Amino acid sequence: MEEHDLILQLRQGDEKAFEIIFRKYFAGLCLFAEHFVRDHETAEEITEDFFCHLWDNCHDLSITTSLSGYLYRSMHNRCLNYLRNRKVRQQYVADNQYFFTDEEILGKDTEDQPVSNLIARELEKNISDAIDGLPEQCRVIFSLNRFEDLSYVEIADKLNLSVNTVKTQMARALQKLRYALKEFLIIALMMFFIH
Repeated sequence: MEEHDLILQLRQGDEKAFEIIFRKYFAGLCLFAEHFVRDHETAEEITEDFFCHLWDNCHDLSITTSLSGYLYRSMHNRCLNYLRNRKVRQQYVADNQYFFTDEEILGKDTEDQPVSNLIARELEKNISDAIDGLPEQCRVIFSLNRFEDLSYVEIADKLNLSVNTVKTQMARALQKLRYALKEFLIIALMMFFIH
């Protein structure tokens, strides 16, 4: 489905359009949020809240950029709001200067911002490649948890594994994905400043 049609259908309250967007972007937005808040459960909560807000306000949705640009910019803003509310933003910025904190990078995604567009596309590709590159068991468990919304207990039952094995494999998957995304963010930020 074309992105323009997907956005139009979402504005009309189409559940299938919302589900397509959710399945495509949820895992990547969680990982993205985790780089800001440095806590997996908090990142998931922020992402889940964002999708609830997106669905509740879909009729009033105003996307003037690409869908991915809108989603990542919204998540960026939500994470900064969370950090601001927790009164840790200054320490976070001091400790993590190499992460995206510049509105110019995530605040715009238009034809006159080719670097921003490139970074958004590359971010999606890197997340997708990183998930595809996980060891098979890690990838299956991660996908069941993130894309099919199964709990660790449900995954353990489905795959005939112990809950501890599922937890270990999820931790391993998240560690690998965090590392893969961290490397991309550093390179992307360097590209931005060189440009």
